[in-house]
Amino acid sequence: MIKKACGALAVAAMAAGLAACGGGDGGGEGRTLTFWSYQPLTPQGGQLLEKLRTDFEKANGVTVKLVQIPKDDYNTKLGTAVAGKSAPDAGYLDQPLVSRYAQDGTILQVPAGTIDEKEFYAGGLDTNRVDGKLYGLPLDITTVGLYYNKKLVPAPPKTWDELKQTAERVHAADPKVAGIVVPKGDGYGAWMWPGFVAGAGGTLVDEKAKKVAFDAPPAVEALQLWVDLLKSSPRSITDADKAFENGLAAMTISGPWDISTIKDQFPDLDFGVAPLPYKNEPASNIGGENAVVFSGTKNADLAWKWLKHLTAAENSVALAEAVGGYPANIKGAEIAAGRMGPEHAVFIEALESTRARPAVPEWIQINDEIIAPALEAALTGKATPQQALSDAGAKARTLLGWDG
Repeated sequence: MIKKACGALAVAAMAAGLAACGGGDGGGEGRTLTFWSYQPLTPQGGQLLEKLRTDFEKANGVTVKLVQIPKDDYNTKLGTAVAGKSAPDAGYLDQPLVSRYAQDGTILQVPAGTIDEKEFYAGGLDTNRVDGKLYGLPLDITTVGLYYNKKLVPAPPKTWDELKQTAERVHAADPKVAGIVVPKGDGYGAWMWPGFVAGAGGTLVDEKAKKVAFDAPPAVEALQLWVDLLKSSPRSITDADKAFENGLAAMTISGPWDISTIKDQFPDLDFGVAPLPYKNEPASNIGGENAVVFSGTKNADLAWKWLKHLTAAENSVALAEAVGGYPANIKGAEIAAGRMGPEHAVFIEALESTRARPAVPEWIQINDEIIAPALEAALTGKATPQQALSDAGAKARTLLGWDG
């Protein structure tokens, strides 16, 4: 779900120089570490990743073999390698897959003392936490925010009530313009929806108690908000190509990847970005990539040292640029914010309130096949939000084998 988020950051990071973190004690003893990653988004991103590799090699007297795989093919190739007991020493792992790999023993738990957890955003670390234990490190993270047309929305709404009022005002002033592009009930919409649930003080599941919670009042209220917004934001308007960019919708919800696209393709659109409006507390969803160490490795100590190197403050800036998100290291994110535009600063500030997706192996299936259709059923009027989510909750309980 992560696309290109950072633009000129690569040049700035190269100019600033990358820290050769991870120590120079020569403890690698000539070993070779194999690390699988996504292909960098740009040639500049590839240069940054190469610099991180060579710095680590020189500091530790080792060889790091980088295997770069197109993102769309990565999970399939990794699954095949794991099944064939030919997994790399370490590699990227999409956030929702960590719990599955942890529970089947495919990846190792992070050794105590490897990192100082206070140096990372809690939401990013929590995407690696299963049953209270840490199984990986966040490489980069991202989230979504509220894009708004400054001509139609001079001051962005902060609360749900303000959001509805703003959308209603815009549509009443011009019935041909929608208040906001309401997300749809698909995998992407279901990925964004938890940010609204958390904004109402809710959660999706309680892993410890083994209870489904996305049919509880906060979740129902979040879906009801989307349904209510459709009154001033009809799909007959927002289904048009690039409705927000073409001035047909005053607001939309998206991630940082749209910043450069809008500026390049719609230079006359005066837009801003604000945090997601909330009901009870600021909150947002989370996406990004993690890095894990596979249980079959004979180089676990070196692998964790390499991951610590990648996630050190300055290095995390370069790594995030190569991948396309923001640093999960707090100091790294502060460095990135100082080098990027104000729109990016909004997203980086929102990282403090991101909430990890549930750490259950079946979550991708629940997101795409259970929650997404429920959202769409409510949004198309086929069921009330409560009916749609109650039905979805029952399906999830059956799939998970939970009573609650």
